[in-house]
Amino acid sequence: MDISPFGLARNTLPRVPLILKTAILAFFGWSPNSSVQDAVTEVIAVMARPALGTPVSLLKSQQQTKTDYGIWGRMWVSKYTILNPEKKPDSHLGICEVQDALTKAIESLGDGSDHYTQPKAVDVEAEWTGYRGGVSHLARSPDISERDKYEQMMKEVELDSPVILYLHGGAFCLMDPATHRWTTSGLAQQTRGRCLSVRYRLSPQYPFPSALLDCLIAYLALLCPPPGSFHEPISPSQIILAGESSGAGLAASLLQILLTLPRIGISRIHFHDRHVDITAPLAGLAFTSPWLDISRSLPSVTRNTRYDIIAPPSEDRTIPHPNFPPDSVWPTVPPRVETYCEATMVDHPLVSPLATHKYLWDGAPPVYLSVGWEGMQDEAEIFARRVYAAGGTVGFDGYEGMPHGFSMIPWNKAGRSAFTNWAAFCKQAVGGGIQRVDYGTWTNKHGVVRAVSLMDLGMRRQGGVQVRDEDLDDTKVDQYMAIQRDWRVKLEEELRVECEVITKLTTKTVRAQEVAHWTTARMRPRKGQLAR
Repeated sequence: MDISPFGLARNTLPRVPLILKTAILAFFGWSPNSSVQDAVTEVIAVMARPALGTPVSLLKSQQQTKTDYGIWGRMWVSKYTILNPEKKPDSHLGICEVQDALTKAIESLGDGSDHYTQPKAVDVEAEWTGYRGGVSHLARSPDISERDKYEQMMKEVELDSPVILYLHGGAFCLMDPATHRWTTSGLAQQTRGRCLSVRYRLSPQYPFPSALLDCLIAYLALLCPPPGSFHEPISPSQIILAGESSGAGLAASLLQILLTLPRIGISRIHFHDRHVDITAPLAGLAFTSPWLDISRSLPSVTRNTRYDIIAPPSEDRTIPHPNFPPDSVWPTVPPRVETYCEATMVDHPLVSPLATHKYLWDGAPPVYLSVGWEGMQDEAEIFARRVYAAGGTVGFDGYEGMPHGFSMIPWNKAGRSAFTNWAAFCKQAVGGGIQRVDYGTWTNKHGVVRAVSLMDLGMRRQGGVQVRDEDLDDTKVDQYMAIQRDWRVKLEEELRVECEVITKLTTKTVRAQEVAHWTTARMRPRKGQLAR
């Protein structure tokens, strides 16, 4: 993804005729998507899809999407560093150290064939974000300390309002809390609460479960503030886990960790010389356009291409996906097919929450999710169905024809509605006002709402405008995911064999060159000597 001015121009200018054609046809209602998309959405999809797929190195993409253009407008942002918890193992009486707790959760949910490297706990950077009233949209952040900014923010936060632990999207390898400040400040404004947005470590430099460890540390810091924190301890009943796209996947994985640990006998985690109880239920889980299947295995990935801003993955199973141009961080050594994890992990429940069996969602707090007709539609529907089947409370908020991330930049009524519903859920969940219902909704471009049974999500019997070719029952979903895992594992093994061969050949060549250089140096006459 190249979002530099030159990259955008290079990508957009050749497509100007198509963009104009799409705009004209959409305006008059003659385009293929006009029955479900408004003109602005169609134009945005045509422009964004190739821009997001522009071939550019991963490191360059990271640098571009992590750029901080400053803090301005109606928001308070207080930067905060969560200190690295010292490792003091204490496994008796259901108490566990942070890294060990994560490892135990991974092992408990895995099948024994998983491969990953245990990450080190590090200082985790984050941003407290709140709404700043009484200033213009161009107001700059005042030149005061981060603690003072936090205290000013808290003056505009209502008592017992939501504390949203926000995990940004970006395919686990891009973006930053700085790119999502408009989202977090918007949620803070509508909930009259505050967000803690986590700057978790990005892949491929820090693969699974590094980001998840950072998120777990951030959650524990809310419950038990480490030294140097600005906030007081926060009750889990006030905390909402939230995010979009890959951030939504992290939020779901974090929730599954908190559900799994008590099941395997771990009720407290050692954190900064305190034993933090993790058994108390959260207020809720709330996300939009969730990426819950890292392998992108379900039919909507290709079925919804015409509506989405994200192109489907290549069908070429001889190359990694996405196939970034090589740089200093990608491909990795040893090679991986996925930037985020080892191939054996793609169907692990903490990598792809879609792989979590429904009974493991027993005890989940109320869940809200919004989704459009995007590549990730099917996984969102299956997730909602499984949580509901486990006895959970689910608010499913679907929008016909909408692309990935439509609620993040609410350019139309659907986006504004989804964002408002997202914030409303967060506020109501903290107050205990979410009621369990057996249906979700799909809303069309005209605002007409259609109810759908939560147990019919992902199935042909749900009806509606969109036609499915098959029922995505749990068995079928598992089959799709297994297929995607198997070819990745095979390809990764082949890539690593090739890498070993090349390394050996290179080593031999280098050694031969070193020997030749050493021999030549030994044979070269020293100063003052005559060559014979």
